[in-house]
This record gives sequence, C-alpha cells and structure tokens, in this order.
Amino acid sequence: MLGTAPRNPPPLYGTKRNPQRATRGGQVAKVMAAMGNNPMPWQQDALNIACEIDPRTGGYWYDTVIIVVLRRAGKTTISRGKLTHRALTTQDARMIYTAQNRLKALKRLKDDYYLPLHRSPLDIFLAKPRWRGGEEALRFINGAELAIDAVKRESGHGDANDEAHIDEAYVHRDNMLEGGIQPTLVTIMGSQMWVLSAAGDTSSLYLRDKVDLGRALIDAGVESRTCYIEYSAPVDADPNDPETLLQCHPALGHTIEADRVMNMRINATDKTEWERAWLGWWPAAKGPPKLIPKDGWEKNFVDLEAESWTGTPFWAIDVSPEREYASIALAAKPIDGRANAYVEVFDRLDGTQNVVSELKRLRGVLGGKYVAIDGNGSALSLKQDLEDEDFEVITVSGPNRVAACGDFYDKALVGSLRFPDDKLLNDAMAATVKRIIADKAFVFARGRELKDISPMYAVTLARWLYIEKREDEYDVDETIL
Repeated sequence: MLGTAPRNPPPLYGTKRNPQRATRGGQVAKVMAAMGNNPMPWQQDALNIACEIDPRTGGYWYDTVIIVVLRRAGKTTISRGKLTHRALTTQDARMIYTAQNRLKALKRLKDDYYLPLHRSPLDIFLAKPRWRGGEEALRFINGAELAIDAVKRESGHGDANDEAHIDEAYVHRDNMLEGGIQPTLVTIMGSQMWVLSAAGDTSSLYLRDKVDLGRALIDAGVESRTCYIEYSAPVDADPNDPETLLQCHPALGHTIEADRVMNMRINATDKTEWERAWLGWWPAAKGPPKLIPKDGWEKNFVDLEAESWTGTPFWAIDVSPEREYASIALAAKPIDGRANAYVEVFDRLDGTQNVVSELKRLRGVLGGKYVAIDGNGSALSLKQDLEDEDFEVITVSGPNRVAACGDFYDKALVGSLRFPDDKLLNDAMAATVKRIIADKAFVFARGRELKDISPMYAVTLARWLYIEKREDEYDVDETIL
C-alpha cells in the first residue's frame, strides 16, 4: 500500500528558519497536542519559522504568514493551535477568523475550533461562548476572544486585533478583506496575519498575488517580514506517477494514504481540479507574472501629497531605445526612517530635446547636482549637454547597472522603498522583465510588447546614485545631551 510510511517532504518554496532567533513554535505544538493533534513534521517546521521572535521587541518577527498547502494536510489544526496559543498567552487578545463566507466560518468556529477545545484539557480556560447572530465568538477566562467576520469591505474594521487568519484564501478575487483587516493589526506589537489556502484557480486573484510575492521573495533570497511556505509539486512532474504525490504532500502516512488519493485521480472526471487540490498546480496563467508582484509593489506606496523626502535630491535620466521618450526621476532620503530610499518619476517627455532644460529647472526648485544615466543607453548622448549646465554626470554600466537593478528589485519586493502610486511608474514596472546576464544576475529590459520602461529605469538609476553618493547626515545639536 502506497504512503503508509510517514513522509516529510520539504516545501517547494519555503522561508528558512533563522537559528539566531528564538521561537514559540514548540509552545504552539504543545497546545496542539493538548487538543489531540500532535503536530506533523511539516506543521512543527512551519510553526518554528512562523513563530520566530523579534529580539528587539519580543513580539513575532513575521507580521504576515502565508501557508499554501495541499488538501487534507492539516491547515485547520495548525490555525487552531496558533489562535488558541495566542488566546492563552495574551490577556484580552482579539482575534479574527474568516473562511469562504460567514456561514462557513461559523461552522468552522463551532466544529473545528470550539468543540476540540471544549473536549480537551484546555476547556478549563474557556469562558461561555457567545452564539448570538452576528456576534459569535469563542471567549476565554482571561478576556481573549476569537470572533468570525463576514467577507465584505467592512470586515475587520473597528477595534485593534492581535491576530487574523484568512482561511480558504483562494476564494477571494481581490484584497478587499485584507484591506479591512490590516489596519486593525498595525498598532499591536507582534500582531500577525495568517493567510491559509490550497492552490487557487484563475479567479483567485488575491491568493495569486500572495503566491507570486512569496515565490519571488524565496527566489531573491531577501529577508522580509513575510513568512512564505508552499507545498506543491514541480510543474514538470508526472501527475500519474505516485512518487510525485509522495514527494510533495506532507500529510501522507500521517493522516491520509497515497493509494486512496491516487485512486481519486483515476476516478476524477476533472483531472485539472485533482491536480490543483493534491499537487498544488494552478491553471495556466494568461500571461507572465509581473516583475514585482502587486502585493509587494503596493507596500512601497506613499501619499503623493504627503511630505515624503528630505535633504538633497539625486537625479537620473533614462531615454527609450528609439529616443521616443525620456524620463526624469529623483531619489532622496525618505522621511520614513524604516525605508531605504524615496524615489519619484517627475516627468516623461516626448523625445530628448527639452530634457536638459527641464532638469535645470527642477534643480533650480529642488536642488541637486548629481545625475545618473545608463552608460550603455540612449541617454549617453545627453552627457555633454548636462555637464555644460554644471551637472555632475555619473554613467552607470557593467556591474553597477546589474547592482542597481538587483538592489532596486530586492528593496521594492519587501516594501522598503517609498514612492507615490503613480500610473506612469506602475505601467512601466508592469512592462519590465528580467534579462539574465549570468547565473542569477539580471538587468531590467522591455517585455515582448516593447512598451516604454524609461520611468522604471530612471528611478532605479536615481536610487543607485542616492545610495552611492549620500552622506551620513546628522544634526550636531541632537548629539548634545
């Protein structure tokens, strides 16, 4: 019989455990065991990572935990354990759980959360639950509450929350639900939002953004506050080979048998749905994913009307290969101390005739003498004219261009840049692809449609120049006690 031996395959994509940080994963595991669910190896591994502690604050390191796992793998039990642990360890904690809709969430709250708790030794910590329509919640004797919420624009609005779990995330077509929940978490130190789901389909736009971001973070190898764990089979594996299932499903031999799952494939009229549920395969996408997933890109947005930068600006000009467009961008020190740089596209001009005069005008208003241009690009022809106007021109080519593109990508991916929600820049990013130079090194390039990406290159070069030329600024008066 297939799958009788317990399996523990690694995730296809997974945030790595940082051994330098302590974790509460073992504590959550004890809570799960008390409810009769000894964690499977994959659950323990996931908890150890997701529950790492920020040594500076004592709260959780990850503010977002995304777990995309196969059917019947145990996402409900890991969610129940984590929420229960939060309730038991945090007086007056407020927690939200959502599923496909309110009725599904209420059924889960009663059958999968309350009953296992009530039947376990942890029942002594439960207060009388509240089942009034529209106010349903599990309550604990320390004042903690786990409530459900409807899937609507107003979801989550109101009091601050310590934790929110968005279950069955594949059903959501947009980020409306998260948009309601996230603001309730930001004021609580160590709060977490968990997104749990099996793979989705072409309508699962919310989850698709999460998956694209998570995979990009893993591929880039950058550290962020997002923990991403995905169990799925490689897309080139043979779905008819039982070994494919055995190498990707972490619950085989623990709670389910491989032969039963493979028999379901034989009898399935819709093989694509079986592959989504049991191998984690998404239906073929209509187009390539964006260079930087929407969920990561939008974390960098600031209000255009707000004061977002200070100090002396650094400029960059990029010209499209056909010299049809020229973009002027700025980079400067961000007001937000958590950010790496502020960038903004100031203008995109038709042709190159007025570029130098426009930059001269901007310098008169905002200052700044340094200008970056691509040493291998069309803007190189402007070098002498810029120098004639007393600009110091820095040409960026070779390893520096690779570094500029790679570092901009890494910082934008984790939301550590700041820039306005600008259609010009958004469209340019969406038209940009990676052109591999060597191994994993890349530069930005135009996609197949050959749309203008000069705004994207201009902010990339401006940021590189700012990082290279900025000086450590401090106010002497602030150093006097």
